[in-house]
Amino acid sequence: MLQMIIDLSKHIKVIRPEAKSMFPYSNSIYIEDKVPTCIDAGSGGRAYADLDVNNIELLLLSHNHFDHVNGISFFKNARIWAGQEEERSYRDSDFHLMFTGYLEWPRLMGDINRENLSKYIVLPADVPAKRGYQEVKLSGLIKDGDIFELGETRVTALHTPGHSPGHYAYYFEKEGILFSGDIDLAPGGPWYGGGLSDFDALLISVQKVIDINPRILVTSHRRIFDCKTDNIQELLRKYINISLQKEAQSLKYLSEPRTIDEIANQDFINDFKQKTPFDSFWTKMMIDKHMKRLIRLGQVKQIDSKYYQRI
Repeated sequence: MLQMIIDLSKHIKVIRPEAKSMFPYSNSIYIEDKVPTCIDAGSGGRAYADLDVNNIELLLLSHNHFDHVNGISFFKNARIWAGQEEERSYRDSDFHLMFTGYLEWPRLMGDINRENLSKYIVLPADVPAKRGYQEVKLSGLIKDGDIFELGETRVTALHTPGHSPGHYAYYFEKEGILFSGDIDLAPGGPWYGGGLSDFDALLISVQKVIDINPRILVTSHRRIFDCKTDNIQELLRKYINISLQKEAQSLKYLSEPRTIDEIANQDFINDFKQKTPFDSFWTKMMIDKHMKRLIRLGQVKQIDSKYYQRI
């Protein structure tokens, strides 16, 4: 049976979901100190069952994606803090729709009805929230470099945008532990398919994590990485290079006019045909961001509303 609470230090613990730490779940951090604190709320009710969740005083969020916030209701007595860059997404449903990227669905997915598809998505029983917008009343806003003194434990919030505009990592400098959120070393590379995601910002954020060179790296969706057995810096370089290589191959493929759909169907992107419509949408969103980036770099031109070609 998977161990759901893993001690990293005297006070710092990783909370893992009972199932795999993939959507709709994510790993979270529990700090058992003078100010009992959790970072993120997506590990599921079964994972939090062994915590005194009513005793948690502070809940820090890495960013406002469903798999990180769906368990907020478990922490009824906690003050909730989130990145200042995403404050509006917690209180404005129209802005949240833009934040997610779904405003681009008709352009990229045509007549496929997103709302009908959503009706058939069944969430696990220990995920209490429904997908989509949920209003969250924040107690405070986080900015880069903010320090939280929790007793013997001190944690610094590091703004690491790209995945989302207000994505934050959390660094326990004394212990050498970094919780990097969705800078997650996924085998397929990083995800930046949201409406306000930014690949250029992600490049800078990944380098920021590389420069910190933590002793232990905890991500939202993977195992714990320890510098004793893992070359964390090299893993991060390989992780971001997956996207850079896809971009380079896309540029080569644009020797003649191509659409985003045509790019998405190429083997160097992924096995597009076997993905769900939602996965296909996120893939197209990321390709769209690369096309805009290559246009800014003067390497690609947009011929009309659909076609792109290498200059």
